Amino acid sequence: MDEGLDFNIFNSIILAGICQGIVFSLVVFFSKKYRSKSTLFLTTLIFSFSINNLGYYLMDIALISRTQFFIWLYFPSALLSPPVFYSYICSFLDQEKKFSFREKLLYLPFVVALFLIILYKIAAIAKYENDAFYNFLEPLPNLVEFSGIIFSQIVLLYCFVKIYKFEKQHRKTEIHLSYSGLNWLKWIIGSLFLLSFLWAFEMVSSVIDGISRAFYMLWIGMSIMTYWLGHIGIYKFGVVQERKKIRNYSIENKIKYAPAKQKNEHIVQIENMLVDQKRFLDPSITLDKIAEELHLSKSHLSRVFNAELQISFPDYINKLRVEEAKNYLLNPDFANYTLIAIGLEAGFNSKTTFNNAFKKATGMTPSEFKNTPSE
Repeated sequence: MDEGLDFNIFNSIILAGICQGIVFSLVVFFSKKYRSKSTLFLTTLIFSFSINNLGYYLMDIALISRTQFFIWLYFPSALLSPPVFYSYICSFLDQEKKFSFREKLLYLPFVVALFLIILYKIAAIAKYENDAFYNFLEPLPNLVEFSGIIFSQIVLLYCFVKIYKFEKQHRKTEIHLSYSGLNWLKWIIGSLFLLSFLWAFEMVSSVIDGISRAFYMLWIGMSIMTYWLGHIGIYKFGVVQERKKIRNYSIENKIKYAPAKQKNEHIVQIENMLVDQKRFLDPSITLDKIAEELHLSKSHLSRVFNAELQISFPDYINKLRVEEAKNYLLNPDFANYTLIAIGLEAGFNSKTTFNNAFKKATGMTPSEFKNTPSE
């Protein structure tokens, strides 16, 4: 090993994150299974993170000089990541999303910076000598980084608001949302927002002191985010795709449920709302909501369930959801689908709730039921 190289535990962790990010990006990019706009933006973001870290890693271990880094590896990833992340959020929430001209303009700062950096690289390689030219471009890297910090924070806040509005809108317009449970995306946005402050601290320190003590923390944080964003993002994409296919099946093949024997007015209304309209698939449905929509008191509606249907409201809802889930589990077309996708599409809000309700109703877990040979 070259004695001039500076290896330590921190840059070794960073290298592991870089390798994981690059390999992950290439595998997903060339996989037909994940061919979609959202995964294209996701892999672009992760690849950008990884290549950016690679350049700084090689400079940190003293394999290349700062000048070599800017000539051969540097590109304005700080201005690329915000619009790519925004594009990922938009296309994940809406696979048919068409980007407007204004949204495409988000890439303009990156294009301008890239053009100037390419000019610098060509001039440096060609050994062009012009002090005014180099003095003009010298502050560009710092300008890119500081602009990237502000740009990232604005985009992250906007994405958070966009997700909030998306959830609010679809709670009112859809029975059950295939993108339900977007908290993981909010956590990623929050984590990236915190990293942006570390990034700002690192940049200010490097300008004032000439060095930064936060470099390793920032790079390791980016490595962790690369792993988290990649695996969680792809996993969630898979769940969403499975839920869409299950939903299409449910719409095309409406499952019939045994009606209640006693049919007073309130029972008819309840069955129309919960069964015919399939409102039981809404994970946020509550006794209060039903009572409000039917213009009944909560206590009276509770008595209707207990006296007329001889079952509590939670058990009634879970019974319908379990029957829905059983139908999916028995369908060979969904044999390789994840249990979480089936549970969420049946109206449960988590895998744990799905398992508990299913076992209470059938005496076995969903996986045991799925693997039980049909008679």
